[in-house]
This record gives sequence, C-alpha cells and structure tokens, in this order.
Amino acid sequence: MENKIMINEAAARRAKENMSFSSYKEGSATSEYNQLCIEANEKAAKYSDNPKAEAAAEQYKIRMGNWMNKYNSNGANHVSWMISGPANYNMKKHNKCMDREGNLWKEYEEINNKFDSAMRGVAKPVIKSSDSNALEALQEKLEKAEAEHKAYKDHNKKAKKEGTQKLAAYVLANSNGRIRAIKQRIIKVEKAQTQEERRLDFDGGYVIENKEAGRTQIMFEEKPNEEMRTKMKSSGWKWSPRAGAWQRQLTANAWSAANRLLV
Repeated sequence: MENKIMINEAAARRAKENMSFSSYKEGSATSEYNQLCIEANEKAAKYSDNPKAEAAAEQYKIRMGNWMNKYNSNGANHVSWMISGPANYNMKKHNKCMDREGNLWKEYEEINNKFDSAMRGVAKPVIKSSDSNALEALQEKLEKAEAEHKAYKDHNKKAKKEGTQKLAAYVLANSNGRIRAIKQRIIKVEKAQTQEERRLDFDGGYVIENKEAGRTQIMFEEKPNEEMRTKMKSSGWKWSPRAGAWQRQLTANAWSAANRLLV
C-alpha cells in the first residue's frame, strides 16, 4: 500500500515561517504524512484477509494527504501578528483564516472517525477461550503477527542499506508486544482446556462448567423464587430456555459468582 498524495513542502515551509521564528525542517511535513500512512497500513494489516480494510486505509491516506495540503495552504496565506507585528494588522483576514482552520480541524476529526469506524466494521470476532477452535485461531493469529514483525525488520534492514527512512521504533515495540500477548493467551487457553469441567451441587440443583457450550450453568430442580431470580439477573445470569439453565460466559468470575449466590 503506497502513499497516495504528494505533500506540498513549499506551503508547509511558508506556513511554519508565518507562525514561528524557528526554521522549518525540510521534509518534515512529508515525514509526518508518511508516518500517518504507516500507522494506517498497520491497522489494515491486522485484517489482511479483508479487502475492505485495505480500501479504507487507501481512502484515509488520500483524505489525510489532501487535508494536510489544505491546512498548510491556509497557514501559508496568512502571517501571524507575532511575525508581522501588530501595526496595521488585518484582523478581518486573521479571523477568516482562524475560521478556516477551525473547519479544517473538524474535517480532520471526521477523517479519523471514518477510518476508525471502517476498521471496526471489518474487525474479526473476538477469539473466546471457550471456542472449540480457539487454539487453532490463536496459532494462526500468532503466525501472522510473527510474519508481520519479520516484514518490519526486513524493511528496516533494507532502509538502513539504502539510506531511506526506517520505521519508527515504537512500530517494532508494539509488534513485539502483540506477539507476547498472543503467546500468553495461548498458554492460558491450553491450561483451561486441559482442566476438567467442575460441578458444584447445592440444595435444589447444581452448577456446572459446560466447556462445549462455553457457559457456566446453574440447573435448578424447580423454578427459583422471585428473590433468587432477581439476584441472578443483577449479577449477570440469563435464563436460557434451550439449555434449561441460568448461565453466564464460562469464566473464573462466573464460577465465583455462582458460589456466592448458592453456597
């Protein structure tokens, strides 16, 4: 996924000079845009099997590049009173510039919100520990993360050799963090899946950890009274006519909650 927009460095330089006494670092606007593009590519890469993710990233890069050029153009056409001095300063022109800048920042928020919304729309379902294919799905996720990390390292090696821009340090750091988190999750799921299903008998029924359903279930011999039903509802239990049980997602918290209610 290539960057789509050529950043107007001349406008960026003028905008900087019109607002500050410090000198403009050549190429800094382009560098800022490139970093935003890298981050967009990273987000889309998490859903590499969904073409909508790449399309959303491409649209984001076009919109953001155009926005940066418009923002710098607005700044390039107006000199701050700190630079020009207060004498005979054109406040009417200043106010128009500030109005345009305010609208530009609203557009900036809209661009980011649309991209974030698009990424949520293509997000994969969360892998639950109780899923029968949880380990397989996590292993696949790990392999993709490790391949992505290798690609980052290869990019940096090539950039160093060719004297081009390397990825920011945090890109590799975040990638390493994702890999560690997935490995830790795999260990937890493996441990959970090797444990036997627990059962707790109480006067009038029993509680069971149903791994196949991915639920902790409370089975009553008779319909519980209104007070008990209210307590269960308030602590997250829901009645399932299909299972004939009050149930919650299979977690350690659910088992503890059942103990507090019934023992």
